Amino acid sequence: MINVLVPVTEKPEKFLQAVSAVCQDVNVQLIIGVTQDISEKFDFNVPNAILIVYPNDTNREQMINSFQEKLLGEGVFIARKPFTKEEFYNFTNQDAQIVVCKQKPKNKLSALLYAFWCYIVKNVFGVKFFEGDTSLIYFEKSQGSVLANINNLSYSTRIDRWKAVKHTSVATSEPAVKPIVDKHQQTILLLSAIFAITFASVVTILVAFLTNISIITGLLLACLDTICVIIFALLLITIFFNRKIGKKDFKNKGV
Repeated sequence: MINVLVPVTEKPEKFLQAVSAVCQDVNVQLIIGVTQDISEKFDFNVPNAILIVYPNDTNREQMINSFQEKLLGEGVFIARKPFTKEEFYNFTNQDAQIVVCKQKPKNKLSALLYAFWCYIVKNVFGVKFFEGDTSLIYFEKSQGSVLANINNLSYSTRIDRWKAVKHTSVATSEPAVKPIVDKHQQTILLLSAIFAITFASVVTILVAFLTNISIITGLLLACLDTICVIIFALLLITIFFNRKIGKKDFKNKGV
């Protein structure tokens, strides 16, 4: 039995086609989440589906987290974007434990820079990116029991913390969905980064012009500048990481 999780906050017509294509499959537990407005305009009461209606300001990641209590501990297919029946079977019949959407190949320079970026993220945050787009992602049955009990299902299906697991990717027709970013948090992080580098620059300039720099003063300035540059770099890494993965935590919405 495959758990098919479908949070619908946009493109309801395409999502309705997708769920209608797989709802008759006896090996599927279909869980659909829709906002109130969408439920009033489109009939998602397809056969054999669990339909949950959420307040209009609920986003797809909140829906995914709320789906967790209904997981059967079997395979899990999460559809953040519409899919076809052929794509669904293509995902669920691969010889791999985790399947994601294939992305366009990068040129050598981009691939090298991306590999370096992934290395930094792994060492700073202790996580990896999936080698593809998680707009559609499938976890085989062996991972299903873990997903049923894991903390923060949404976030855990956007970053790769799995070890000794085979991954692959398949082509899809719909474009990737954009991650949900906390713009307020991003602004605070950016302002903090600017403040750190500005503070170091201003202090260094003022000390250089107003005092005679001794060896001790020079060492203190060097330490201050180094600390501020490290803070600046870490904040920038965090900003770009959040922009790629999206917000980590979401408050659950009531049904």
